[in-house]
Amino acid sequence: MDNKNIALIIVDMQNDFLHQDGFVPRYSREIGVPDNSFELLRQPIPFIKKLADSFHAHGKPVIYIYTAWKPDYSDVAIPLRKMKDKAKVAGALVKGSWGSQITDELKPDARSHLVLKKAYGGFFRTTLDQTLQSLGVKRLFMTGVATNFCVETTAREAVAYGYEIVMISDATATYDPAGHQASLNVMAAGFGDVMSTAEVLQAISVTD
Repeated sequence: MDNKNIALIIVDMQNDFLHQDGFVPRYSREIGVPDNSFELLRQPIPFIKKLADSFHAHGKPVIYIYTAWKPDYSDVAIPLRKMKDKAKVAGALVKGSWGSQITDELKPDARSHLVLKKAYGGFFRTTLDQTLQSLGVKRLFMTGVATNFCVETTAREAVAYGYEIVMISDATATYDPAGHQASLNVMAAGFGDVMSTAEVLQAISVTD
């Protein structure tokens, strides 16, 4: 694998999704996700950490995509308005709030890039494409949550923008194993490649 022009994409690894006091764990039943979503969504953390450390060590971009809205939620994108009312009650994902911050285990550092989004996809009305072009990136390694929502949407958009994508199977997660696997199957069938963290780390090391 040629590791020139690659970047690691980390999607929505935020307190409101991943912390026991966050929005998703506290409102799981109201927003229609399983009660064990907290544990499932946290499973990719150690894998993403290894990947981020490796990409940084090899001088490759690490880009965090995160969701945050105005306090009045007037900027919530239309597809996400099903959860708008619950989010507003919980005060979830407000820009600058604790809930919108990246989980402590994966805190960005000065080498990282951050892109704010308002919808499922990381490209929709964001600076992501501009950032990638300025960095000379051509191939994206996708991680984060949820596999079959924001990660998959961002991957589909990436292909439409002309990028190659790799979904990292153990560095992504969603609310149920079946949905996770279905998303990986779709990505492998028609959009890009699927690899494990170990495979990616080995490939980067060998081809550096």
